[in-house]
Amino acid sequence: MNPVLETTWLLKSVIENNDLIMTIGKDFVVEIDAPISSEMTVYDDFDANLWNANHILCRLDKQIFQLHKNSSCIAEVRAAAKTRFWWDLPDSDVKDTLKKIIRLRAVMPVASLRLYSSHFSLRNSDDKIVAKGQLSQSIVGEHSLHYLTLKEMRGYNKCFSQAKKRLKTLLDREVPDFCLKTMLIEQKLMGTAKQGPPPVHLTPQMPAEIAVRTMAVAMIAQAILNVDGVVSDTDTVFLHQFRVSVRKLRSLTSLLKKSLPPSTLEIVAPKLSDIAGKTSRLRDLDVFLLEKDSYRTLLPELHEDGLNVLYTLVEKQRQQENIRLARYFLSSKFQQDIAECKAELAAEPAFSTPMSKEPVLSVAKSLLIRRYRKILSMSMQLNATSDDEDVHDIRKEFKKFRYLIEFFIELLPKKRTSRLLAQLKRLQLTLGQFNDYCVQIEFLHGFDDDSQIEMTKALSGLTAILHHKQIETRNQVEAALARFFTDEMAMEIELAFGAKSIGDKT
Repeated sequence: MNPVLETTWLLKSVIENNDLIMTIGKDFVVEIDAPISSEMTVYDDFDANLWNANHILCRLDKQIFQLHKNSSCIAEVRAAAKTRFWWDLPDSDVKDTLKKIIRLRAVMPVASLRLYSSHFSLRNSDDKIVAKGQLSQSIVGEHSLHYLTLKEMRGYNKCFSQAKKRLKTLLDREVPDFCLKTMLIEQKLMGTAKQGPPPVHLTPQMPAEIAVRTMAVAMIAQAILNVDGVVSDTDTVFLHQFRVSVRKLRSLTSLLKKSLPPSTLEIVAPKLSDIAGKTSRLRDLDVFLLEKDSYRTLLPELHEDGLNVLYTLVEKQRQQENIRLARYFLSSKFQQDIAECKAELAAEPAFSTPMSKEPVLSVAKSLLIRRYRKILSMSMQLNATSDDEDVHDIRKEFKKFRYLIEFFIELLPKKRTSRLLAQLKRLQLTLGQFNDYCVQIEFLHGFDDDSQIEMTKALSGLTAILHHKQIETRNQVEAALARFFTDEMAMEIELAFGAKSIGDKT
């Protein structure tokens, strides 16, 4: 017979087999199977991307990883316990799913869970099984929870109700959708990632200085959140996120510098510049290594040995650079600099400049209009004979323009801003690719070594290919800019940022 109803309850306390028999033994014959025990370690990345995507990755022993979704296991794979990245796994559904969800993030243990379960059956006086059930226990550390599941058998709903009534004194509350995820939630393990700084809530009339200080303090907190991951070299995303937070903070304090006292900028600007500069080399090494497989496909196999020498050298440099940066992050110099920046930006507003007292939405719209017009003017002067540096300057200005939008996005017209950001991202993809090729070519020149003949040949071949791609992308820049700077875009910009009213949400 197939079960037609299944209900699980959290028990008030642990119950032994005899407790169950004494509670319902007068109405049913209780048959209880021997208990089954298991241990599992739950994995996720720092951002809890698996959990947020309704997936759970767990290791059952030293070699078996299972992937759960909703209430069932959807895939499993055998892999070493030290596995951290999706590319460390053999080809499997688990590998494919992790690749989509966590990308460059590393998975790490976030919880250990011990499970005990005993199945039981209830028989009536005719020796028919009228209900089935399970006693379950989940243990995390010293904290344990106990559950009882009861399944109704078709045609015996009265027996199910009778058993439920008898068990009522043992039950605390019903647990809907009982599964591994439910047990983790009940054990207070649903927040697997570190909590970031609270979201910034701006209001249109908030004075500009208060808004800038509020955003700046949140950006510093976000940067600090990634430091431990860089020091432990958990994955490359930590450094990337640290750099993004610092870059946005520098842009914020630069673009809205007139809203802050000059003394604040004199303290903060050089320290942030120094901090950012310390991270550049490691990021360049990371980016190159992340493209390793892609670069291998660009060159014929005869350059394989040369590439291997190059990658060995880059990986060694990366290891040394990571150690150097970790020491810097742990140094009193960094700790003092970041603390001073935070203290200076968290200080009470001085309102010492005209802009500092202006409503932040009015300031933001004015800056966005001026920034757009500046980029338009720069783009109109660009032509096929312009220097690469001119393209880089335009790319930087577009990045500042996008940052300005993102800083104040909650105050700006939602639909118009979303459409604008989508077009901005497409344009920045072209400008970013051009910049990436330029950076990687310059990066490769740093490894020229006439004593390494095979590596030099590989370097020459790779540089030539990247230079060709650089030229191809450079030829696309003006067309990409022309697609962006249209009459329709000018109208969108004016409607989104030109109006002085604050109620536009279209």
